[in-house]
This record gives sequence, structure tokens and C-alpha cells, in this order.
Amino acid sequence: MGKSTIAVIGSGPVGLATLKNLLEEDFDVTAFDKRPSVGGVWEFNENINYTSTLPMTISNVSKYKSCFTDFPIPDDLPAYLNASQVAEYLKSYAIHFDLYRHIRLNTEVRQVVRAADSTKWQLHLSSERGDEIIEYDKVVFCSGITALSYVPEIKGIQQFKGRVLHSQAFKRPTEFAGMKVLVVGLGNSAVDTSTALVGHAEKVYVSHRHGINIYPRYCKGKPLDLHIRRRDESIKHALTAIAPAISRKVHESFVQKLTKESFNLDPVWRIHPPPSILTHQPTITDSFIECLHDGLISSVAGIRCFRNGDTVELEDGSIISVDAVIFCTGYRPDFKLTPGLDFTCVSRVSNHNNDLAYEFPFTRLYQNVFAPDYPDSIAFLNNWAFTVGVIPIGDLASMAIAQVWKGAFALPSKEDMNREIDSHYRWVRSLAKGDGVYPGIVQEGPWLRWLHRAAGTGVNENLGYGLQGWIFWLRNPRFCNLLMGGVASVHTFRLFDGRRKKWDGAKEAILRANENAKLYINKV
Repeated sequence: MGKSTIAVIGSGPVGLATLKNLLEEDFDVTAFDKRPSVGGVWEFNENINYTSTLPMTISNVSKYKSCFTDFPIPDDLPAYLNASQVAEYLKSYAIHFDLYRHIRLNTEVRQVVRAADSTKWQLHLSSERGDEIIEYDKVVFCSGITALSYVPEIKGIQQFKGRVLHSQAFKRPTEFAGMKVLVVGLGNSAVDTSTALVGHAEKVYVSHRHGINIYPRYCKGKPLDLHIRRRDESIKHALTAIAPAISRKVHESFVQKLTKESFNLDPVWRIHPPPSILTHQPTITDSFIECLHDGLISSVAGIRCFRNGDTVELEDGSIISVDAVIFCTGYRPDFKLTPGLDFTCVSRVSNHNNDLAYEFPFTRLYQNVFAPDYPDSIAFLNNWAFTVGVIPIGDLASMAIAQVWKGAFALPSKEDMNREIDSHYRWVRSLAKGDGVYPGIVQEGPWLRWLHRAAGTGVNENLGYGLQGWIFWLRNPRFCNLLMGGVASVHTFRLFDGRRKKWDGAKEAILRANENAKLYINKV
């Protein structure tokens, strides 16, 4: 019997890690990407239907927490890479692990359907070769969570005579020179878009209905994520399991205090009070607050409706005239590639004031990855969201998929998977009753523990408080204390013996990361 054939859709960070991890387990793997280059959103693309970062975009997660688990970012690069540097890093990863010969670029996957006479999946492809249909035993979807843009329905928008677009189509700030622009939202895309417009647009407004937790990249002289140690995460996850309400209150008090210490917030901007950090991802910025102080950006209320011409009425009754509106309102789960297999259900709840119905999409996937009907042959790595680096979490999740499909880790029965999905749905719905929830949300502690268990990293056992954890500490007390109290290095995922491939360079990379981090730690 030959090797199982697997198609990976997408060659961004998660797609590259998935390709590499499946090849390591001796699967026959090919990745497909409609773009001309690997790198996903980090490679700038002029196509308004492709989400990509702007050339001036800076990563929101430092290189210590946003790299592959067995391929460190070079020491000579800054703590926070710009988009071009991330794109080059991803290309170097593909070269280092000889992935390019397994990747077909400029090849669009139009749909994936179940073969009528077998258990295989048919990929309908379109490229310079023409249209093709190729069958694979398994498929992993790594096309990212930013494919299907979402624009809310707002009364009168058809009457607006100016330019209306989603941030997905925002490519060049110079196109808005001399314009009055209304940016809708207060997340990372809205902040990046509005600050990019400064110096080009005549006037920049940011329209938002609620506040946000907002942080700088550097806090007290060092990268923000260096303040979060593995020991801190373990305590938070343990407290959440025992007393979730208390854990949430403590965590939110800490992050709001961090915001107030970092920025001088004018109450007029309505940034605080923010919604829960549990349901709304934080916004990272170095210049947005300064632009508000300087009057280069104006914070305004949410949109009530559009009027004729260039007029927008806001929820506080004020009226503004603008030439363009850019919606930075996020994305929705996208299953258009799998006709007949849409795993999304839409739930409608009221917000905390019971004055606005809110629809949130929920994806019925076990661990936000596996479809209960086809867990042995399709997996989705584009329907989870995480507040830390996507690269190492995607790397870890694809290790888990590889072990499941290798037969080294068993999934529950279909019935048990559906019961767990139902439980997760009830949890998400309870959160959405407050003021919405971002798509792909996971319960951080349990989800990470499951990924480590499935991948067989040994992290749960060696850095836990069971017998194996105490043995590791007794044998390696200084190194164990460094792992728990130093830089929470993602190379730890490859440190211990386990089912996934161990990296012999992991310990050296962890020690080097901690040594390099002293540059910042010694400043505090």
C-alpha cells in the first residue's frame, strides 16, 4: 500500500508548517496556492480580493513568540519584524526545509468535493496548465481566517456617493490623498489603516461603538509578550478551570491597568471601558493614541445610517461628510471551497443592553479543526483565532493533525466529538450575550493542552505538576526554572522526546532567546 496523498490549500505560515510536518511523517504532500509567492497575507499583493499586509505593517507579536518551533528568527532582526521581513523569513523556512518542490503556486483551488465512487477528495484546480481535477486521500485547509470579508448592513449605504471598501481592498494610502475618510472599527486593522492614512488623507475619522483593550508593542522597556511567562500562563489556566469568573476579573483588571499605564486616554475617545479581553482580541499600536492626541485622527460614534451624497449620521446624532468609508469589520468563516459541507451555523443573541441583536458565526468542528463526519481525511486550520503568534500555534496544530492521521493519536467517536462541539457552542453563546465574540474563539488552556497531547510534544507532562514534571525539575532545576520563568519560547514545543519530531537545536535556541532577551529585561 502506497503513501497517503494529502493536499494542503494555502502556503502562508500555517500552510508551510503543515506541509513540512506532514512530509516529516512520510505522507505524500502537495501544497497549492493561488498567489504567486509563499507567505500568505505577509506578502504584499495588489489584488483587492487578496488580504495582505501593507509594506509598512509591523508584526503585533515579537519574534520570541511568532516563529516556527524549529526555525528561529535570526538574531540580527528586530524584536518586531515588518511585513517584508516576515515574508522573507517565511521564504527562508521554505528553502531550509526544501518545501518549494512540493508547492504549486499560481494554482487556484476552485472547489473540493467528495469523489462519488471512493473516499478520496477531488480538487478542482485552475492554473496556467488549464483546468484539472486531482484526487487526494486527505485535505488540510490552510487558507487563513481573512479570506471572506464582512461588511455590516447599514441603512442607506446604497445612497452614499463616495468610495466604500473593506480593509481587504485597502492597498495604498496615497489613493486617499486629500480625502476625508471614515474608518469603521477599532481593531488592529482599523488602527493600522487609520494611522497609514495620516499624512495622506485630509481628515481621518475612526467610528466605533465600543472601546477596546489597547497596548503598545513595548511595555516598560521590553516587548509586550516578554512580560508573559509560562508560569503566569499556567496559573491563569489553572485559575480559569477552578474559578472562571474570578480568573476573568483578575485578568481583565491586569490588562486594563496595563493600558492605562501605557497610554494617556482621553474619555472623549471612548476607548475605555473596553469589552472583555476574553471575547475581543486586543489592539496593538505604537502611534494611534498619539495621533488622537494630535488631532490627526478623530474618534467618533458608530454609524447610524448613510444619507444622500457624502453624509453619514452617527449614533450620537452628529453628522459628518466624508469621501470614503473603509470597513475594518473583520472576516467570517469561509467554506465556499467545499460545496455541501458548510460547517457554520449562525446564532442570534442580544447584547448586554438587549437593544441590538447580534449574529455570531459558529463553526461545528471538533477542536476547531476536525469535521466529525470526516475526521480521518479533512482538517481545517483556518477556523481558530489566538491572541499570540499564529505561526507557532499553526505549527503545533499541524503536528497534531499529522499524529492523528498517522494513527498515533486517536480521536473520540463521532458522537463524543459532537457532544464536545455542543459544549463549546454553549460556552461561546454565553460569551456572545455580553457584546459579541470574535470568530474562531477557543478556550485557551484546554485547547493548547489538547494540541500538545495530540502532537505528543511532552510539554504537558514535563512542565506540568505531575510526577514527570517533578522528575524533570529535580534533574534540571535551573533549566526548568528558566522554561517556566524566562522567555516562553515556542522552541519548547520541540524540546522533549515525543511522537512529533524532536529538534536537537531546541535547548540551544531557548538559551539564546533568553540571553538575547536580557537586552530588554536589564532595562526594567
